[in-house]
Amino acid sequence: MQSTVSAQAPAVRSFELPFVVRFFQIFESLGVLMMLGLVILVASVIAPGFFTATNLTNLVITASITAVTGFGMTIAIAMGGFDLSVGSVQALTAIIAAFLLPLAGIPGAVIGTLVSGLMVGIINGMLISKLRVPAFVATLGMMSVARGVALLVTDGQSLLIVGYTDYAWLNNGRILGIPVPLLIALLTLVACYVLLQQTPFGRHVCAVGGNVQAAIASGINVDRVTILTFGVVGVTAALSGVMLSAKLLMVNGTLGVGFELQAIAISVLGGTSLTGGSGNLPGTFVAALLLAAISSALNILKVPPIYQYMALGSLLIFALVLDTLRRQIVTSVAMRGR
Repeated sequence: MQSTVSAQAPAVRSFELPFVVRFFQIFESLGVLMMLGLVILVASVIAPGFFTATNLTNLVITASITAVTGFGMTIAIAMGGFDLSVGSVQALTAIIAAFLLPLAGIPGAVIGTLVSGLMVGIINGMLISKLRVPAFVATLGMMSVARGVALLVTDGQSLLIVGYTDYAWLNNGRILGIPVPLLIALLTLVACYVLLQQTPFGRHVCAVGGNVQAAIASGINVDRVTILTFGVVGVTAALSGVMLSAKLLMVNGTLGVGFELQAIAISVLGGTSLTGGSGNLPGTFVAALLLAAISSALNILKVPPIYQYMALGSLLIFALVLDTLRRQIVTSVAMRGR
């Protein structure tokens, strides 16, 4: 009888622990979506004017701009890094777009801006991979450099984008009734998803993020993966800069301040672990909608900006705590299974 009891005890524990793991897996997949639904429900009740076509459209446009940069950040985090310069790059590339419009037209301005973002990202990647500068230091330095250049070329003033109604279409236009910014975000989501999930490069990104030493041992060119990854981040930051300038029809050196925190927050809240190894791009998009919904509700309720920053920080801490708990439980299950 004793042998029977001792054989059954581990079976009970092995059932309970995976159930908890499955709970966190389900929360990662549906938790942010449920939180979004709850915020929309509550905001519709307590914030008059929230659940209107105009406000919801503005909410989606704001979320789309944030999500585009968030997709690049998600890929960087999946590789085990992050980029603190995205807000400054967004401002700088928005200014570049404004300068290029009268010189190259809308297509040339957009292409030139994306190339500029790519170049900044490649510089970040080379600093990290070739000079072995930590990502935090390299991107923090680039954040200051890009912000300084943006303030210098504008002389600290705002520049209006006048006479380019077709450029404004990138913000207020619609295709088949769908806002253009949402279409841009969805196309970027699909492109980044295919890049991360369906290409050798994406598999290498996750391999480097999961275990860089194992990736090196398997023959992966980690330097190349790092440079390309930060290049992708630069392109997405530049694309969001184009979208933001089309929305505001105005640029200045202070655009995108704190945007890096938003990009990291929606990536982590969307289910991407800061430890790297994988990235949840659809979750990033839903988290961007959640962040925009909270911000919209707080604006309608006339909540001071300082409290909005506190709400963003609280969301990020919440996501980090959940990620830590998930990793601890998964580790516990792995140890019990040995």
